[in-house]
Amino acid sequence: MMRIKGFGVLAIAALGLGCGREAASTPARSGPPPLSLSLEHLRHLGLDAVVDGQKVRVVALYAEAPDYKPTASPARDGYEGIASLDDAARAAVVYLRSYEASGDTSDRDEALGLLAFAVAMEQADGEFVNFIDAAGRLNRNAPSSRKSMSYWAARSLWALGEAVRVFGPNDAARLTSMRPVLERTVSRMAREIEAGRLIGGSATATAEALLGLLALQTAEPSAVVAELAIRTAELLARHSAGTISVPPWGAHIDRPDATWHAWGCRSSQALAVAARVLGRPEFAASARREADALWGRFLLAGQMPAAVSRDGEATWFPQIAYGIGPIVEGYLALAEVTGEHRYAVFAGLAAGWFIGANPAGVSMYDEKTGRTFDGIDGPSAALVNRNSGAESTIEALLALQGVTGNPEASRYMRYRSTSNPASSLTSTPDSREFEGPAGDRLLLRYGPSGVEIARAGRTAPPITLTYWPAANPPETRLAMRLTAQWNAENPDVQVRVQPLPAGRSSEEVLLAAIVAKATPDVSSNVSSALLARLVRAGGVVRLDDRVATAARLSERTTPAMLAPLRLPDGGIYAFPWKTNPEMLMYNVDLLAAAGIKPPRNHSELLDAFRRLARDTDGDGRNDKWALWATLKTTWHERFYDFYPLYLASSGGKTLVVDGKVVFDNEAAVAALEVLRRGFAEGGLPRSNFALGRDPFADGTVAMKIIGPWFVRELDELKISGLRYDVVPVPSADGTNPDDRFAFADLRNIAIFSTTRHPDAAARFVAYLTSPEADRLLIEEASQLPYRRGLATDTRFTESLARWPTLATFATYVERTRDIDLDPDVVEIFDLVSEAYEEASIYGTVPVRKAVSRAAGEATKILNAR
Repeated sequence: MMRIKGFGVLAIAALGLGCGREAASTPARSGPPPLSLSLEHLRHLGLDAVVDGQKVRVVALYAEAPDYKPTASPARDGYEGIASLDDAARAAVVYLRSYEASGDTSDRDEALGLLAFAVAMEQADGEFVNFIDAAGRLNRNAPSSRKSMSYWAARSLWALGEAVRVFGPNDAARLTSMRPVLERTVSRMAREIEAGRLIGGSATATAEALLGLLALQTAEPSAVVAELAIRTAELLARHSAGTISVPPWGAHIDRPDATWHAWGCRSSQALAVAARVLGRPEFAASARREADALWGRFLLAGQMPAAVSRDGEATWFPQIAYGIGPIVEGYLALAEVTGEHRYAVFAGLAAGWFIGANPAGVSMYDEKTGRTFDGIDGPSAALVNRNSGAESTIEALLALQGVTGNPEASRYMRYRSTSNPASSLTSTPDSREFEGPAGDRLLLRYGPSGVEIARAGRTAPPITLTYWPAANPPETRLAMRLTAQWNAENPDVQVRVQPLPAGRSSEEVLLAAIVAKATPDVSSNVSSALLARLVRAGGVVRLDDRVATAARLSERTTPAMLAPLRLPDGGIYAFPWKTNPEMLMYNVDLLAAAGIKPPRNHSELLDAFRRLARDTDGDGRNDKWALWATLKTTWHERFYDFYPLYLASSGGKTLVVDGKVVFDNEAAVAALEVLRRGFAEGGLPRSNFALGRDPFADGTVAMKIIGPWFVRELDELKISGLRYDVVPVPSADGTNPDDRFAFADLRNIAIFSTTRHPDAAARFVAYLTSPEADRLLIEEASQLPYRRGLATDTRFTESLARWPTLATFATYVERTRDIDLDPDVVEIFDLVSEAYEEASIYGTVPVRKAVSRAAGEATKILNAR
């Protein structure tokens, strides 16, 4: 049996590889799979149109069962038109969010077409017309379409603000035609707010316009926009009526005598977002009053009304997505701004309406087609309106986009009330119990401040999970802190922390545990090198098909970020937790003294090698160098020389793609060649430095290829006068900067197949990778979560600023590649190390021959499987 230098025979025996042993079975899911979102019906409703000579996209108003052919406004609505800006603007928000999460350019293009429609419907003064007919002619006469600053203007502002936030400075050219329209719309809105008037006389329209302002303020902070947003939020908050005990129980209503309508009730969502973006907690307090008192009564009643009168009388039907979705989104916004997970639970319970937790007992959303039925007219399946028009489709998607990205909401969406719904809001029961698919119970109770969670989880004794974090002190402290908080919030699932022993690698400890059949339920710091072997042996649980971890993956990553991490069956078997994108760290003063700038390509790197290598003590031998590339040939040492140089030039291509060796290429040749010349010309030291001594920290070398974890080490060393910065690793001459990737040095969290409680463990993993946990990871360990948009996400701005250069490292999180998830990756890196030793360090074999020979031997290994 061939010995693997990194893991040895123990690795193969422990994992049952090469000895004919069957892979272990992994625990089955105890509940339904994660909800799948489909935009197919929304795409089906999309139409091309020409408005004022401009090609645009619109969304057909209606689609009637059973064929769901897109149709125009019927006679009962006065033949308003084929499509409205009301729908198109909200559809643009759906597509923008989907593009942000997926990077799918078809979503981007749909959003741009719909935004072009909004631009075409603006009348050069910040006011908009709503409807067009099939020929693209504007309906200027219908009351629901006339030029005005009303619902359709507010929703256009929402969509345009979201476009600025999503496209941002990296895609600013796409915003050019929208900018003047956005500026005029903001100015027109300001006139209404300054006069103390709700947009269109509606709290709904005002809230949606506020969401647009807040998106704009998030992307491009401005004192003017912030002030307008504050005044708008203050106006909305003044429209809160009633108290915790007096109807309409904190509802935001249009006028003092007005009825509260569920349809478009986005005031609480907008106020919660305003509290976060503007730093004004009083706005969240106004949102909480409505959510805790009014919406809480809905949960205790066991159903969502269509309207609530000033004296608290409920009108229960019709129930439509436009009335449910905003409540779901409001709860989610409150969960984010307050950090109280109960609001995410409530969001999930409310969202259950879409998948059967409604008076008709019918799933209103079909995840196969993406259709959402238009409404429920009474407590019977026969009273479901099975048409599926634009508004129902759009509002369901807006809500479910949020739910499927929230582990708690995703879980509780599947819970169902155990008793019949109440018929009155003024005499709701004091409590209501819900049951989950696995029999877990949730008890809600009315408390002093509204609805509270009285009990959640199992009625049996609590589950106990074992969690092994890494042994380094910052990560151990973080694990202890997060686990203590989890245990306090989850009495039904208690977690015991047992740090991995210091002085041994995580791989060694985990392999020994596998041999002893003593693996934990959860372990962090699992390397990609070990992962593929664990999967082959059935040693870990798949995570992308479990509700909690699937939701967190959706919230945290994009498909492009996950693609390199999928195994051949398409699954994600370890949660990509943290990444250390390696960059070139350099001593600012040493480079300045040599008169050079940080090198961008191999020619400049070689020049730096020559100019920074020098003899400072006059003994005729260099004692200062540009960079240190170790003489050690252990496989993982290539993470700090060859591999980052290779990825900087390979366009993101790793060593093995689709089971084939692909590194016999120019990027590998260039990486080994620049190192060879460095050694041959004296620019790199032919020595290993003493254990415990860092040659960059003491000024022996001026540059170092390293990840952000090293920033904390430098901080602890307190080196006087050391000034450093980071730049991307130099690439081969002529490489397009857009093709440059960094080495991820990814660390994962795995759930082992020996666990008896995989779903509870998945919930804990989702907790360890939440935004709050990610913030603590940055602050306490100077390490970066594998999270999309990290560098521009305002939730992490202060945390990244805690450490020098960390914000720069963060810009490369989505431009990384890790080592291949191949069970033979360690052997392949051993071969690369041999090529490095013979071609680069000693020059005994030509570089190209060494690369080809290593690739050939690697191919033999793969072919022998």
